[in-house]
Amino acid sequence: MGFDTFEAEARIIEKVEALLEGTLTGQDCHEAFEGLLRDYKKLVKVSRRIVRMSDRSEKGLISARNQIQEQQTSLEQAHQELKRLSEHRLRTIVEATPIAIIISRVENGEIIYANAIAGPLMGVETEQIIGCKVTDFYVDTAEKQILLEKLKNDGKVDHYELRVKKSDGSILWGDVSQRFLVFNEIPCILSACNDITHLKEMNQAASRFVPAEYLSFLHKESLVDIKLGDHVTDEMTVMFTDLRSFTSISEEMTPQENFNFVNSYLGRVSPVVRDYSGFIVKYLGDGIMAIFPESADDGVKAGIEKLNQVNLYNEERARAGRLPIKIGIGVNTGYMMVGMVGEAGRMQGDAFSDNVNLTSRLEGLTKFYNVSFIISAATKDALKDPSNYNIRYLDKVQVKGKMKALDLYEVFDSDLPGIRSLKQGTLEMYQEAMGHYFAKDFSAAQSLLFKVLQKNPNDKVAWHHLMNTTRNLEDGISDTWTGVNVMTSK
Repeated sequence: MGFDTFEAEARIIEKVEALLEGTLTGQDCHEAFEGLLRDYKKLVKVSRRIVRMSDRSEKGLISARNQIQEQQTSLEQAHQELKRLSEHRLRTIVEATPIAIIISRVENGEIIYANAIAGPLMGVETEQIIGCKVTDFYVDTAEKQILLEKLKNDGKVDHYELRVKKSDGSILWGDVSQRFLVFNEIPCILSACNDITHLKEMNQAASRFVPAEYLSFLHKESLVDIKLGDHVTDEMTVMFTDLRSFTSISEEMTPQENFNFVNSYLGRVSPVVRDYSGFIVKYLGDGIMAIFPESADDGVKAGIEKLNQVNLYNEERARAGRLPIKIGIGVNTGYMMVGMVGEAGRMQGDAFSDNVNLTSRLEGLTKFYNVSFIISAATKDALKDPSNYNIRYLDKVQVKGKMKALDLYEVFDSDLPGIRSLKQGTLEMYQEAMGHYFAKDFSAAQSLLFKVLQKNPNDKVAWHHLMNTTRNLEDGISDTWTGVNVMTSK
């Protein structure tokens, strides 16, 4: 401004005070008045300028404030219009969506909007579900909290399968996806539900032919993903199970009775495979081929439980006046290929390798040795702790078609209590006898085997080795004798 208003005002006050005190006289007084007048005039001009500037500033502030208010009003109107258009667009999209859409409050699950498809999906008119709770339609109400946690953690839920309860009490399967949104200024959850009941039923039906465990094993999510030649190669445990003397049993039954009998038996032993982390590759008439990909213990435990189930089944058959049944189980561990074989129009699961073929031979040897359960040395060595099972050495065998001899073992955990107790009580003598036998000390072996049979006369494995020991004592052995039992048939 070129003039400091506050400095001029101070000088005026100073000069007026000097005049009032009478300290200025004559010429000094005249000059003081003239200076006072000049300063006053300047002060007036400056004050007027400040007033004019202040008036303009106030008008500018008022104008700016009015403009801001107008802009705020316009923005609010635009926001409300946008919300109206957004909600209208949302409703338009939702109504055109060919699946059920429900909008519910986050706070209490109350349904505040549903499209035209949602009501009929639940078996009622759409208007009838407004005001209901979403949990009114859940078979398991705890799933509301599960979905809410997934929404909070992941920000979305995609393709969650749950059971939905219709108004008539029937159940359908829904494929549900969810998102958070604000609807009518209310925090809400938008849920889209697609009826997949038919697909679920089809998958469940298909899983009876290709089990879910098999799909998972092949790293496939659905049957449609399986292709001819899909396979996995790894070290696994394979099991073969066969029903003994089925031909003689079936001769006395009608065709329908045969099917009923086989299905009754398989219905008891097949679930055991799944219970021990295995899956059935295929049925072989009354036989079963199963794979246990995780551990040898799974295969051995499953074999024991299968035999336990047969024991229970035989108790029922005895009460009904029917003859008992017997099964043989062979288990082996090793590398094999498991996958899909066949042709484009027909395929099935199968397993390939020498180890698989050998397992089939082991199952067949249960008839030769009159035992129920044989495992290979490979399986025994793969067990976490073999002492957890009742296992005894069986024989050194060269199966048909193989050049290498194998050490085989009997698992007798599922023998009837009395038989199992006798085998346990003679185990030490039996094992010692087998050591003498393969050391060619047949006299010592014979003596111990006699003692075993004195305590357990029905031990058919001990009888088998006693006969071989006695024959070797009487006939002698060749210089190349190894004690290997060479099989000439499967």
